[in-house]
Amino acid sequence: MIRRCLSPFDDWLSSERILIAIVSIFIASIVAAILVTSINIKYYWVSYEFCTSIECFAEIPVAFGVQVRIIKFGVASASFVALVFGSYLALKSYLTAAQVGAFGNRIAHIGLFERFIQVELGRKRRLNSSSVDVYSLYRLMYQGDSLNSSEASPQFIDALKSIYKAMEASAVAYRDDSSFKFDNHRRDMISALARIHIRMDRLPRIDFLEVEDEVVDFISVLALVFAPATSPSSVPLRPYR
Repeated sequence: MIRRCLSPFDDWLSSERILIAIVSIFIASIVAAILVTSINIKYYWVSYEFCTSIECFAEIPVAFGVQVRIIKFGVASASFVALVFGSYLALKSYLTAAQVGAFGNRIAHIGLFERFIQVELGRKRRLNSSSVDVYSLYRLMYQGDSLNSSEASPQFIDALKSIYKAMEASAVAYRDDSSFKFDNHRRDMISALARIHIRMDRLPRIDFLEVEDEVVDFISVLALVFAPATSPSSVPLRPYR
């Protein structure tokens, strides 16, 4: 948010321009002091005579008081510009460094997530790695700027709960015997898993349930490792299996 507020200044404000402004203010004060001195010489000091006595030197602060105040004002103004805009540049540099650091953390986190998916899918016999869209799954789990590896996005949690609800509904129907239909279960699971970017084919019952075993194991481990704080605590029983 701070970055967005300061962005209108980024296009024209730079360290070179701040330095030019500081030097210009200082030079302007010097020129103004010289101009005042010239006016004094031409109009007010014509009646004065040159002398080197102690009394004459004592009048120097009075004679050049205006010029000294002008120069002091220029120095104070230049210091103010250096303080304000120098602080802005320091903040800008900090935000840039923080942004670069956040980007590096994001890349490292994506790499860790991708390697975890590859390792887990490598352990599965029936679940093909091409069935999981790793980057779409990552974007679903971590939306915005959050990289908290213990919390997943509400959208991912809702999708995960929809998978568990499909399994629970099938379990209830299976206990009722007469209301369980495998085709309905397969359709519901394919639809629910698609929400977390996992594709399942319409396989025969035995093959489909074997793949489902590996998918359920995969998503439960994924939630346990990357979203333990927000994911459902347990996987529903599947008596239909």
